[in-house]
Amino acid sequence: MTAQPVDTTPPTPSAREAAGQALDEPAAVRFLPSGTPLALRWRGSIWQVIGTPIARSSTDSRPGSNTTSPHQRDSTGTTRSWRFQAQTGPSSPVLEFEMNVDPRMQDWRLRRVAVLEGY
Repeated sequence: MTAQPVDTTPPTPSAREAAGQALDEPAAVRFLPSGTPLALRWRGSIWQVIGTPIARSSTDSRPGSNTTSPHQRDSTGTTRSWRFQAQTGPSSPVLEFEMNVDPRMQDWRLRRVAVLEGY
């Protein structure tokens, strides 16, 4: 009998376990043509945005801050951030996601996930 290798990789926390924690994970986001988030792929699931996402922004005054994508920065060097509610299906929990652009990598990063009670 041959010994089987043991997987020592720690399990990825489920969405509910990760909720409420500060995160710094890549966020694969699909946007509407208007630039509003439509869906997020996170930890193997597609989370459909429900309700109206809230845009936030902050100005980056560093020299060389240029536009990289219509969803990331505008011509004034403003960093885009979003907060929105999403769920994987009609009976799934509703989570609130916060994400923003990582200016070092020019990609979206998931910063916080929270469980919304009452859904």
